Amino acid sequence: MSEKPFVETETDRTKSKWVARTFKEFGRPRITVRALFYYAMNRKAADYPICGGFVGEIRIMRPYHESDGERLAKWVYKARDLGYIGKDAVLTEVPGENVFATEAKGRKNGKPRLELWLNKSALNPLILPVCEKMGVTLVSVEERASDKALDDLCLRSEDPSEVLCLSDLSPRSIGFCRDLAEGISRACPGKDIKLRRIGLTPSQILKMKIYMPPGTVSTALSGAGADLKISGEEEARYKKYLKPYNLDARRIAELDALEVYYPGGLAGFVEAALADQSGGWLLDLNGEVTPGQYDVDKAVD
Repeated sequence: MSEKPFVETETDRTKSKWVARTFKEFGRPRITVRALFYYAMNRKAADYPICGGFVGEIRIMRPYHESDGERLAKWVYKARDLGYIGKDAVLTEVPGENVFATEAKGRKNGKPRLELWLNKSALNPLILPVCEKMGVTLVSVEERASDKALDDLCLRSEDPSEVLCLSDLSPRSIGFCRDLAEGISRACPGKDIKLRRIGLTPSQILKMKIYMPPGTVSTALSGAGADLKISGEEEARYKKYLKPYNLDARRIAELDALEVYYPGGLAGFVEAALADQSGGWLLDLNGEVTPGQYDVDKAVD
């Protein structure tokens, strides 16, 4: 028993060094734990260490497996604490609602005022430079937009305005864009506001061949647990949504995956979506387009 702390320390170092090597190979200055998970799953190298019980010795090396993701957060934070990666290398969630208002540099000749909304604040630092470049206000909320966030949007909005929405493809997040559209329609009557979901959608998953981990892996990576249990209604809605695409409703896809699967990462994806004007509105107050029940797959493909 007295040797156990030493064994754990050696295992921590071994796993943390693997994290540091993979992080360096990834080539991003800052990452989320989830983004590193998707990158690790996309690698072919058989270099993930499986440690034995004798002072953390390496028993075998093998390719990374989705089940390894359940402890990835632990090893990433250990790598940070041990100094193998930078103190600010790991992006984490920031509580509350965050608004980054930027000057609309490109807005002229009646072009709409743009806002980008998402429910994952850890991704803000990756997206904000693009939003600043293109004069787009960035808003992140926790799970769902509050009444105050919707009221503030109405006050900021100028006619015309467009809201682009980003969320994971998961039972918990499938309703984020729809709820936002419905909230705007209630809170901002008389405003000329449109809303479009730009990702993630099933068609994007298929087109980019994004790996979908089990939902339990996502829960472990987020550091959450019972708080992320889904309702029967959410589960049924998600299953119905994925059925036409032959995707497994026990699995999910996260925005973090775009760091791996889209050229230019999440920032490149957002920049392309902001430049696209193809429509596909989930909400158009002026044109009297209101949210349907399952028509959320309106996105840039």
